[in-house]
Amino acid sequence: MKYIFLSGIHGVGKSTLSKKIQELLDIQTVTVSNLIKQAGKNFDSYNKETKNISKNQELWKNELNNLDLGKSKLLLDGHFCLLDSERNIVLLPFETFNDTNMDKIIVMKNRPELIRDRLFERDQLDYSIDFLQKFQDFEIQQSISYSNKYEIKLFIYDEKQPLSNLLHFITS
Repeated sequence: MKYIFLSGIHGVGKSTLSKKIQELLDIQTVTVSNLIKQAGKNFDSYNKETKNISKNQELWKNELNNLDLGKSKLLLDGHFCLLDSERNIVLLPFETFNDTNMDKIIVMKNRPELIRDRLFERDQLDYSIDFLQKFQDFEIQQSISYSNKYEIKLFIYDEKQPLSNLLHFITS
């Protein structure tokens, strides 16, 4: 099954954007986190410091292959970078996405100040603006590198852009 990968760091606004897109297009949305949960892996969704990163990647890929969406497109919300248990940025190896039929990539970016406020309000996690900028820069660069290596179309989306441009990218 082909899918569009929506990447971005925690708190950037992927879930809100996914809901808007789903309201406007015939598209199903799912998060990598939910696929991991479906696989029976319990983890604290509010703790953004991920343990067993490599095992979790295998879990979601197995669940992805079991999805039956009919003729709907799929928008998969996930990451190219994660934080480990010590808050170190971990670049996911490109092999993470092998055999998943990624068709397009949307990487979402936002102001680090807004991301910081969202993470604190939602999860009571406090990160510095500099750290969030660095984390976001890594996410964007990893998305670009993956897109270039595998010749997958990429759209870098910022909430200041017209949503219609993004919708055109998705449907083209």
